[in-house]
Amino acid sequence: MSHHFLCKQQQIIEGNPRGFSLELESGKFELFLVKHDGAIYAYKNQCPHLGIPLNWQPDEFLSIEQSHIQCSTHGALFNFDNGYCISGPCANESLTSLTLDHRDDELWLHLESPILVSKEVA
Repeated sequence: MSHHFLCKQQQIIEGNPRGFSLELESGKFELFLVKHDGAIYAYKNQCPHLGIPLNWQPDEFLSIEQSHIQCSTHGALFNFDNGYCISGPCANESLTSLTLDHRDDELWLHLESPILVSKEVA
């Protein structure tokens, strides 16, 4: 299994998600990290409704109240802890959860196979 360094844990702040863009052999892979109640979650940056990115501005992934992850296109709301859609056109679907490794103070993304071509683009 391959891993890719994303950032230091302290760079992910509650209420301030962070998006990443990786160049893989299969193409660009977009993901984001979000911290909620002290836990850090990783999701593919893709709404299950139309397969489009959730954010319309860099690192903007939360509802105005910062109570949920929100799709900027259709307003779908997702839980932080499991990516489950509680409201919107993709209700009862979920975001694609990704696996993180916590190594000391670093966050590393698990990749299914060694397909990483280069480091973070954005």
